[in-house]
Amino acid sequence: MERSRVARRQDSTTNKRKKTGKQPKTKSKKPMWKRIFLLGFLLFIAAVIAFGAYTVYAIATAPELDEEKLVDTYPIQLISAEGEPLEGAGQIREYVSIDDISEVMQQAVVSIEDRRFYEHNGIDLRRIGGAVVANLTDGFGAEGGSTITQQLVKQSFLSTDKKLKRKLQEQWLALKLEREYTKEQILEMYLNKNYYGSGGYGVQTASKRYFNKPVSEVNYQEAAILAGLPQRPSAYDPINGDQELTRYRQEQVLSAMKRDGHISEEQYNEALDVAIADVISPGEETEEEAFTRAIYSRVLKELEDDFGLEQSDIYGTGLKVYTSINKELHTKINSDIKSNNVNLQTNGYPEELRMGATVLNTKTGEIVAIVDSQQAKQGDTTYRDYSNEKKPIGSTAKPFFDYGPGIENGQWSTGKVLLDAELDGTYSPSNYYSGFRGPNTMRQYLKISANTPAVRAFQEVRDEYGQDAIESFVKNVGIEPSYSGDQLNESNALGTAEASTTQMAAAYAALGANGMYTKPHLIQKIEFNDGSSINSPVKAKQAMEDYTAYMLTDMLRDVVSAEGGTYVPGAFPWDVAGKTGTTNEKDENGNVIPKDKWFTGYSTDYSISVWTGKSSEATSDQFDPDHAQYFFEYIMQEATKISGQPDRFQRPDSVLSLGNELYVKGTKPKDLQPEKLAAPTGASVNYDEDSKAGSVSWSYDFDGAQADGYSDISFTVTQQSAEGGEQVVGTTGETSIDISNLAEGDTTFTIVAKATNPLTGEQQSAPAQASYSIEPKEEPKDDEEESPSDEENNEDNSSDENNGNGNNNGNGNGNGEDTTDEQNPDEPATDEGTDEGTDQPTDGEDSGAPLEGQSNNESPATERGNGNSNNGNN
Repeated sequence: MERSRVARRQDSTTNKRKKTGKQPKTKSKKPMWKRIFLLGFLLFIAAVIAFGAYTVYAIATAPELDEEKLVDTYPIQLISAEGEPLEGAGQIREYVSIDDISEVMQQAVVSIEDRRFYEHNGIDLRRIGGAVVANLTDGFGAEGGSTITQQLVKQSFLSTDKKLKRKLQEQWLALKLEREYTKEQILEMYLNKNYYGSGGYGVQTASKRYFNKPVSEVNYQEAAILAGLPQRPSAYDPINGDQELTRYRQEQVLSAMKRDGHISEEQYNEALDVAIADVISPGEETEEEAFTRAIYSRVLKELEDDFGLEQSDIYGTGLKVYTSINKELHTKINSDIKSNNVNLQTNGYPEELRMGATVLNTKTGEIVAIVDSQQAKQGDTTYRDYSNEKKPIGSTAKPFFDYGPGIENGQWSTGKVLLDAELDGTYSPSNYYSGFRGPNTMRQYLKISANTPAVRAFQEVRDEYGQDAIESFVKNVGIEPSYSGDQLNESNALGTAEASTTQMAAAYAALGANGMYTKPHLIQKIEFNDGSSINSPVKAKQAMEDYTAYMLTDMLRDVVSAEGGTYVPGAFPWDVAGKTGTTNEKDENGNVIPKDKWFTGYSTDYSISVWTGKSSEATSDQFDPDHAQYFFEYIMQEATKISGQPDRFQRPDSVLSLGNELYVKGTKPKDLQPEKLAAPTGASVNYDEDSKAGSVSWSYDFDGAQADGYSDISFTVTQQSAEGGEQVVGTTGETSIDISNLAEGDTTFTIVAKATNPLTGEQQSAPAQASYSIEPKEEPKDDEEESPSDEENNEDNSSDENNGNGNNNGNGNGNGEDTTDEQNPDEPATDEGTDEGTDQPTDGEDSGAPLEGQSNNESPATERGNGNSNNGNN
């Protein structure tokens, strides 16, 4: 019978299930590397799509090419503290056609900036890779990654940010620019837009500024200098910059020109044989240009160092720089000094000497005015900004290397006593005055600028607290010490460290700002052409304790205003502190002559540092007057006329006074309470009774007394006889004194030391004593009893003798001594090992025993009387 469909379907399903269970299907897995490759490929595709989309967006939002912007320049604008433009600061340009630019100039630029300029279409892919290799093999800056076309686009249209969008736009616009302009047009616009240093834009301006000739006439040596400038204009500037750096960059350009066949090996070598100073021939500057050139150079450095901008991002972007320069003061002092219109108490300032000065705001560290040189024009091919050059600082170092670290670490008072005496060791300078002046206070020796006490202060801090105590103190105020290996040179104590007037003005400003140091700076804020701005990132820091700053300030007031201070012009009618400084050298005859002279001083408003120094032509006679001090006086007076009289320096709560001296609150002012003057020791008497002469001697610790601050040490010796009479033997600076004709009995000698202390005046020590005894001599007895008549005769004779002694003495001592002898005719002599009642032993002297050769038999009374009579007359 035929089975039903349902049954057949069930059988079929059952069979299929069984078959499936017995033979399962297996999936094949792809290898891991294929999966990673596939994932990476997909990510790459996604990235390409995203990058492409972003590129399209960047290109779409790129600015249009604008010929006016390509041709025009947008120089940096410098604004004074009052909001006025600083004329002559980076706003000079003379446009020149490519036809009037010498061929060698064009070759120099193309060789160093873009050697395939005439081959690429705006972007040089080979150059981008090759720039890395060139910088490694030929030195940094040998070749850049951007083409001339890209650089022109960047300067003309784009912001200074480093975003990918800007770079894409730069490349797109470069391609576009190459399609619309010829290579010659692009090179012309590029050479006219670049900044070349010294406030000049465009190659024509630069050529006239540095060589006093149009760019059509420059030779390959001059062209190499000009072509190298746009990379780092302020550094490579052959006049205002470092000429060693200028030579380094010139050599790079010449090497590239030689590589490309534009000059020969012989020309290359000839060019390097000529010094940069002999290549340049500066043209005339206007007065305004001369006044602002140093400001402009400093601004460019600050934009790099403090704001982090690259020089290629600074020029041609229309950047506004708001400075702290007080235009009125800056112009006034530059005009007067450079025209020799300052009263220096001499017939002007010698042309052979140089000077530089910096004026800072004491509270903020902002530069208010600078004088780069006393020269009015730039004609000197070896021009330097002397306000920014480091020179040995002389005694202006003493507050920071010697006394400040002692106050900071040891809480020294201003009355700390230091010794002015010859120094031991390998470093043993003398004073500028003859001889040495013994112990005195730190205040006094800073006021007169003594050398040996300053060195001793340096050594004491170094030995007690380590050299780091000095290093950190001076570095905190922006001064770099001099070293021998890792060791501080002891000569730092007297100013062998080097600094500029700007650095010294900032260091002293910290003293006037309660110990707060601010790095000296010109820029208050910068403003970009899109309206955005950045304030100066420079901030004040605590460099020292407020008590250190004020105590140094109070002592430095004495330099300027107290009698005996080293400041010559005289005290100000307002509160000013400061310090002189001098360094010396030997001339061809071995005579010591001045080399550098400084004065750095400050009020609560301004800190001013002035350096004057020698050129190779200067003579010692020309350098004798204290020009730096008179320049300081003039500048401080002019500054105060503008801002008004400053406030006085305010003593902080951390400082207390004791008399004229200051000390740190919470410390025991040991320096102001000197040790008691030590007494003499070891007093003894050495006397010969036969010759009736001898001496009193003692010992004394002169070094210890001087270390405690005592000077002018002397000794007063007094003798007291057994009868109570007292007289001064004499005063001496030695440790012995002569004596003579001592009376019988005990004579006591008292020795007292006297000395002067700068804090407490004249002082006297406790006494030291020594005694000497002369035994009374007994009268001889008669063998037979005298008759009454004989006794009467003897009495008459005795009376005659006594009368005679009384007349010789003038005070009746003869009678008195006879009476005493008669009352104790048989009293034995006293033999004592030490002198009763004295503080000190007699050093072995037996004052009671008879001297060698002395008779034990007593002399007649008449002989004793005669001896005392002679003693009384002395």
